[in-house]
Amino acid sequence: MAKFSNGFDEIDVRLTNPEVLNNVAEQVYKFGRLSHDFDEELPTEYDPENEACIKLINKVIEGTTLPKYAFEGWRLNFEIKNISRICLAQLTRDRAIFASQSGGVYALTQRFNIPMSIAKEPTIMEKLRQAQYLLEEAYIMAAEKEIPTIEARYIGLHCQTISLMASYIPTDFVRSCFSRTSSNFCDECNMVYRLMYTRIMEAMLWTVEDRNSARILRWLFPEEKCINDGIYTRERLYNSDFTTNGEPVNDKVAINDWRRSGWVDELKRIYYCGVAYLTRKEKDLIKQWPDDMLEMPTTYKSDNPEALVNNIKKTDYYKEHRK
Repeated sequence: MAKFSNGFDEIDVRLTNPEVLNNVAEQVYKFGRLSHDFDEELPTEYDPENEACIKLINKVIEGTTLPKYAFEGWRLNFEIKNISRICLAQLTRDRAIFASQSGGVYALTQRFNIPMSIAKEPTIMEKLRQAQYLLEEAYIMAAEKEIPTIEARYIGLHCQTISLMASYIPTDFVRSCFSRTSSNFCDECNMVYRLMYTRIMEAMLWTVEDRNSARILRWLFPEEKCINDGIYTRERLYNSDFTTNGEPVNDKVAINDWRRSGWVDELKRIYYCGVAYLTRKEKDLIKQWPDDMLEMPTTYKSDNPEALVNNIKKTDYYKEHRK
C-alpha cells in the first residue's frame, strides 16, 4: 500500500566519509608543497606543528597562494535517502557525481513525498490516493504482462521516493548549497542541502582533531557562503515575501502566496524540532510568525493572470473546457 509522507521529515542524509575532514590540511599541504610562492624549502611530510607547514596553510586561507584546485583532490560523499524524483531532477543539475537507485531494474516503491501544504488538504489527498491506486494497478498489470522494467517505470507519480549517493568536491558543494537554499529551486532540494551542510558541521565538531584542518574547514564552509538566508528574494516566485514585510524586490507581484506554502510549515517544523540547519536570521523571522499566516503581508494578488488559480483556466483540460 502506498505511503504518503507529510512533508520532508523522512529524508535522511549521512556523510559517509567524515574522516576525510581531519586530513584536509595534510592533503592541501602535499598538493601545494612544491607550488608555493615563497623562497623556502618545505618539509617532505606534513607536520601540524611545523611552522613552515602552518605558514603554507595560512597563505592558502589568505588566498595568496595555490588555486582552488588544491581542494579538488578530496570529496564529500553523502548517502541521501527518501527524496522524491522531483528533487533528484534538481540535484543532478549540480556539479557532482550521483549514483541513484534504479527504477528500471527493480519494482518501483510506493512511497511519496508530499509537501505539507498538500498533505493537510483531505479532499486533495483523497484524489491523489485514488490516482495513485489506479497507477499502481496499471503498473501491476504491466508487470504481469511482462513489459520490461525500464518501460514499466513510466507508470508512476513523479513524487515517488528514491535514494542515492552524491559526491562533491568542496568548492562545488559550497556553490551549490548556497544556490539551492534560495527560492529558485524546489524546497525539498533546499532541505537536502541543509541536511548535508548540517552533517558537515557535525563532522567538523566531532571528527576533526587536526587544528590546521579545522581552520581550513571553517574557511571553506562558513555559514554565509553556504546557506542563503536572503529569504527568497531572487525571483518572482515569492518576491521577497518571506522577509515578512511584503515589500517587492521589483515592480511585479509574487505569482505564489507564500503564506500558503508548505515550506512555511516545513520551516516551522525545522525551527521547533531542530531537524535541519537554520540561520539566526531565519530563526528570528520564524519566531515572529503568527499561528494564522494569512495575517502576514504579501505582494501576491489572486487576480494576477500568472497566478496558478487563473493560469490553470487557460489549459485545455480545465473543468470548464471538458466535454
